[in-house]
Amino acid sequence: MCTIFLPNMIKTLILISILFLTSCSKITEFNGFNPGSETLATLDKVKKSKSNIKKLLGEPAIVQGKNGNTWIYFSQEKEQLAFLKPKLISRTVILLTFNNSGFLNTEEIYTMKDSRIIDINSNKVVSGGRKLTILQQIFGNIGNFSSQSF
Repeated sequence: MCTIFLPNMIKTLILISILFLTSCSKITEFNGFNPGSETLATLDKVKKSKSNIKKLLGEPAIVQGKNGNTWIYFSQEKEQLAFLKPKLISRTVILLTFNNSGFLNTEEIYTMKDSRIIDINSNKVVSGGRKLTILQQIFGNIGNFSSQSF
């Protein structure tokens, strides 16, 4: 009986170990669009108008500025293991600025190395509003409604 039980127990332990190890695999999440270095290299070779760049890179994630002259493309990659906090692996931001004629003026590429922490101002503006007592809150709506409104 012991000779039959031992191989089955080893197989069961191996199966449980494999299931346990594969259940904790990393989850990789990609956000945005990164055209890649080859596509950006071809950007230098094409006529740098808005329409040509849109054909090459696609629609920008963000369009800003007067007449939509600033285009922003961004991408990031995050990894998460089980329930742990996600870890940022890479981030790329491509900033394209056009002149009023619609041709590329500047091209800037930012990565995680260029990132900086922005201190968010936590000051709050508190409006005065009406300060009601508990009794005013409880009895404040008496007489405000008629039977026709129900």
